[in-house]
Amino acid sequence: MRRLQGDGATERQSEDCAFETPISADQTVESRLSTVDFVAYSGLIVDDIVLPDGRTFFNTLGGSATHALVGMRVWSDSLGYFAAVGADFDPHHRALLEGMGVDLRGLLRRDGFPTARAWQLFEPDERRIEIFRTDIDDFYRIEPGLDEMPPEYFAARGFHLCHGTIADMGDVVTRLRAVSPTARIMWEPTPLQTSGTIAEKRAVLAHVDVFSPDRGEALQLTGRETSQDAIATLLDWGARIVALRMGGDGSRVDTAEGESYRIPAVPATVVDTTGAGDAYCGGFLVALTNGATVAEAGASAAVSASFAIEQFGVPAFDERTREAAEQRLAWAMGRVAAGSAVWSGKR
Repeated sequence: MRRLQGDGATERQSEDCAFETPISADQTVESRLSTVDFVAYSGLIVDDIVLPDGRTFFNTLGGSATHALVGMRVWSDSLGYFAAVGADFDPHHRALLEGMGVDLRGLLRRDGFPTARAWQLFEPDERRIEIFRTDIDDFYRIEPGLDEMPPEYFAARGFHLCHGTIADMGDVVTRLRAVSPTARIMWEPTPLQTSGTIAEKRAVLAHVDVFSPDRGEALQLTGRETSQDAIATLLDWGARIVALRMGGDGSRVDTAEGESYRIPAVPATVVDTTGAGDAYCGGFLVALTNGATVAEAGASAAVSASFAIEQFGVPAFDERTREAAEQRLAWAMGRVAAGSAVWSGKR
């Protein structure tokens, strides 16, 4: 079942949709083969980008999961994509993902529906306005359910989740934890999740390792007026790690144990900021799963974001990428600031 935006009604996914074999109850994680280390579970969108100076860049591969995978790819080459596309999905876009080494068994084709497409309109103050060019209800209607995830993906070490309503997310994280109790889970909120109840938000936070909203999302979700108060509220609701994304101002990472760090934005040649926050989440997830401290994970995330903004769409990765990433990581780690005193007077 898929919950739709609007009147709250639920509809069963179309019979025209192509379904993968659901996970069976008797399959154990240990028995699954051909696993990937990290999975991004969110929507795929083709972006038509309009910059403040009037320049346009059409047919750019995007969506939260695509950008999260870009952030992951800086630090890992064992990645899986779980999302749905239409029968019209561009082979060029598939080739871009394959060129990144992304496993596409989880990229499900929905016959009878177009691949989601949206305008990404940028204002001079860096605000981004997203306007769907295809039916947004169709976008939510064809989103895959957890039962459609390739069974091998459940053995992944980490999951990036940016999916559905708060009720949908609660169902996903509860079931995912039952199957993969040791996996790291990164929750990046969707626009549909700001209206959930506190109880629903607490229920999701109880099952995830990291919650990473941007500044506006954190204020909307908590009803607070400052970032400081929003973070304190999220920790009170049970968040283990809050990684607050602040665009060009960098990020802030706080933990339930009382750690607090300011992470700088890594210098880069800014071409397109679309998906920088998603890439940050992907980089954070991989680093934390691989044993980094939260400060190191935040710095690794900032490095991932820096690669994401240097071109339109998906960057090219080669043997030089990791060397450049390590250099940027050293720069960021040398500028991490710790301690709650850093935040006095901050928004």
